[in-house]
Amino acid sequence: MKSVDDLHSHGLSGLWFGANLNKGLAVLCSKEFSLQAVDELFGKWVVPIRVHGAVDFKLLAVWACPVGTKRADNYIGQVFRCLAEQSGWFDNAPVVVAGDFNSNSQWDENRPGRNHTEVVRLFGGHGLISAYHTHHREKQGAETRPTYYFYRRQNRPFHIDYVFVPQRWRLRSVEVGSFREWGHLSDHVPVVVDVSIGAAVGKCDSTSPRQCSRWSVSWHPAIASRSNPR
Repeated sequence: MKSVDDLHSHGLSGLWFGANLNKGLAVLCSKEFSLQAVDELFGKWVVPIRVHGAVDFKLLAVWACPVGTKRADNYIGQVFRCLAEQSGWFDNAPVVVAGDFNSNSQWDENRPGRNHTEVVRLFGGHGLISAYHTHHREKQGAETRPTYYFYRRQNRPFHIDYVFVPQRWRLRSVEVGSFREWGHLSDHVPVVVDVSIGAAVGKCDSTSPRQCSRWSVSWHPAIASRSNPR
């Protein structure tokens, strides 16, 4: 948590979620935006936040990990339950969802009914798309760029981190960090999404600043779970 506070001197602000000061979920933003925590969390590690700035939107920060004794409620099951119970969160303002989902459609059969594909379907029903899959034109479960390396082993790659954005937003780029650059820092690598938003989506440029906002959202779990992805 101290590291979150220290970022103020670098023009950043942030929120910390979790009772453990060394393990939790941090949401950071540049000085162009401000963050507002919502009173009640959707789950232990499914955190709703309101973001205010040139574009106001809602953010759902996710760290899908074990939260109880029931298998169906852990990992992606926690995200599924929160989406089913909090569908009203997706009304009105645009919503961005980003985080470590610890899941992939390759493992759907292990979680019938509350799996990765069902969560993606629920997001789609709210007008959200996976930025990575849309930009790179890859199918769920057939990703070519890993976001996680089990125990920091380059020969154990998985794609388990995702950013979902409104379908009407224009994707300019989606980058996934490399093991070479980030492997010494974490078992995850960043996913950086550059978007344009404006009245004339797809025609956004620097000559119409009031009609358009361009910025990036990135996800990088600095403290990664040591459990197997599920």
